[in-house]
Amino acid sequence: MELKPIRRVVTGNDAQGRSKVLFDSAAPNANPGAVSPSNGMTDLWVYKTSPAQISGERDDGNLPFSFEPPEEGGHLRVVQSTGKPANYDPAQDKTAVPEGKPFVRANGSTWDRGGQNAFSSPVHKSETVDYGILLEGKRTLLLDHGRYELNPGDVVVQLGNWHGWTNPDEASLMAFVMMGAKFDK
Repeated sequence: MELKPIRRVVTGNDAQGRSKVLFDSAAPNANPGAVSPSNGMTDLWVYKTSPAQISGERDDGNLPFSFEPPEEGGHLRVVQSTGKPANYDPAQDKTAVPEGKPFVRANGSTWDRGGQNAFSSPVHKSETVDYGILLEGKRTLLLDHGRYELNPGDVVVQLGNWHGWTNPDEASLMAFVMMGAKFDK
């Protein structure tokens, strides 16, 4: 998928303590097909610990991609998802993975149980608190106890629970703040 460039304006201070723009351009950390072919993720900023260090001119939005945020930090990401393709035929969908036994994804701590297709993410959960804000389009949140239709401006707060995302009607643009957390025992 081709990602829409996301303009990122990062501000800071100069040597005299006056505010200024550090970076103003398309966010450099765009990851088409990061988790599935139906979506792409653009990381805007990552902080490794909290409280975050807020001095200097380093670009913490251009770090190696990781689905999960740092364990003691977080990240701001925009997810772009395609809608259900016209004339969609599930029998011809080479991206489809049926829902099955949970497993931990390689290189991370996110649990996955499949369920993805050409317009849906896999059902997954991670040790994070996530704030998701739908910016454009329509998106459906899939939970074990139902489906929830989202419209622009709607906000979802996720607390390490199983969930999936689907776009049966149209494409969407959604911002996420994901912060490291711990599952209850």
